[in-house]
Amino acid sequence: MTVPLSPVSMDVDVPSRTLALSFPFDTAPERVWSALTDLASVGAWLAPAVAEGTDRYVLTFDHEGHVHDKVFEVAECVPGRTLTGVLHDPGHPDSVLSARIGKGTFTLTHTDVSEALIEGYSAGWPYYLGRLAGLLAEDDGATGSAS
Repeated sequence: MTVPLSPVSMDVDVPSRTLALSFPFDTAPERVWSALTDLASVGAWLAPAVAEGTDRYVLTFDHEGHVHDKVFEVAECVPGRTLTGVLHDPGHPDSVLSARIGKGTFTLTHTDVSEALIEGYSAGWPYYLGRLAGLLAEDDGATGSAS
């Protein structure tokens, strides 16, 4: 069974180098939080992730045979609600990722995106968040009826 992906909306503000994306979800917020913080879950929708210390995570992307690592360093965390950190993308200035779980809505804001990367992130984030939305919908369908 193919689960339709929730619509991911995106606003791009090129002058301020900011991307804001969101999608609705109809599952327990704890599942969304787990998808953001459990490394196996992160690997299912974003990229393989490995802890490097307590607040640093290496994400390994394979794009058309080109493998590269990005490091996400947690700066602020309110468990179950918000996660903010610095994204270290080798060869480019650092940027900031902020995820927020609201009432039935997930929002990701990516700020300080380098001009050289804004087009790529504008294409990539909707894809990855679509995978996340689909995973959440699939998990909800698979476990939603069992109590």
